[in-house]
Amino acid sequence: MRKIDDFKPFVPSNDHEVSRAFYQHMGFKINWTEGDVCEVDTNFGYRFLLLDKNHNNYAHSLMLHFMVNSAQEWYDHFTEIKLAEAFNGTKVAPPKLMPWGLLITYVWDPAGILLHFAEIPQDNN
Repeated sequence: MRKIDDFKPFVPSNDHEVSRAFYQHMGFKINWTEGDVCEVDTNFGYRFLLLDKNHNNYAHSLMLHFMVNSAQEWYDHFTEIKLAEAFNGTKVAPPKLMPWGLLITYVWDPAGILLHFAEIPQDNN
């Protein structure tokens, strides 16, 4: 049986140093850096490779979706660490219940990538 041992998407940045600092400020960890790539560890079992490139402005088309236990707690965390104030171009939206049933806190990273911190509300279980 063929097996895949790992899967990590490549995530673009406009300014590698700023994007690395952004993800570290969020509470993620940089496992290693090699040239124009670094591995970002979310600290909850998932990683991605942050690139020092943004071909054809790909970042504005990319979204990362994180299922979490509380969209409100993530929003509170981002507010407490002043994420939007610390990084130019970054935005954080309060949790919103979407028509498809998920409660989502949206975050736009410095390159324009849209991050979803989504939970299934208790009354939807």
